[in-house]
Amino acid sequence: MRLVRITVDDFQCIEHAEVDLGAGLNVLYGPNDLGKSSLAAAIRNVLLLPHGSSAYERLVSWQSGGAPRVALTFSTEPQRVWRVTKTFGTGSVGSSRLEFSRDGVSFSTDATGREVDGKIR
Repeated sequence: MRLVRITVDDFQCIEHAEVDLGAGLNVLYGPNDLGKSSLAAAIRNVLLLPHGSSAYERLVSWQSGGAPRVALTFSTEPQRVWRVTKTFGTGSVGSSRLEFSRDGVSFSTDATGREVDGKIR
């Protein structure tokens, strides 16, 4: 699996961030309290944490208190690009969507809700 792009909104100290990841090793560097660890946590949580888990409370934005949202685009092989998007929260606030693309540009929905976590694993 190759990580391609991560988009993060209202996640811990990050109001909004979009990071394109290149092939090979990617290094995040910079001063303390910039959000490097939060980006790593966003990747981990979008892949492993169900959107409605009570653990989402530790992900809430430190500034706005809005629902944390993470979209991670990754490829599993040539012409197999996936995008998983989760908005963390309980009730109607939380949602999960897994999308598929052959070109990395136009995506179609493959799964939603709890089914997303099963497919990712």
